[in-house]
Amino acid sequence: KALTSAGLKPENIGYINAHGTGTINGDIAETKATEEVFGKIPISSIKSYTGHTLGACGAIETILGIGMMNNNWYPPTLNLKNVDEECGKLDYIQDEGRKIDCEYIMTNNFAFGGINTSIIIKRV
Repeated sequence: KALTSAGLKPENIGYINAHGTGTINGDIAETKATEEVFGKIPISSIKSYTGHTLGACGAIETILGIGMMNNNWYPPTLNLKNVDEECGKLDYIQDEGRKIDCEYIMTNNFAFGGINTSIIIKRV
């Protein structure tokens, strides 16, 4: 729905900040859905730095996402050593950050009770 609302195609997105809470069912579902829509896209999770900030995570990760775009630098997911074979085949950013120059990124946040959001941010 975020892509449709923004009038974009999956190939327009250059990076995804995953909800990535480290839960088996949640991470598997998120990465498989991401692979289905975007293919092998660069992805990492800011929550590996902040922990789960509950209701604040959407705002925090949007602000940090803007900062990442402004600096063309995307951090790795901390402590991600071995990607579960059940997860989608994505371009997981591990070990060290990566320079990525892109016009759009997407950040995901999934809440208790099924209130889920994905926001697309455009570089200005």
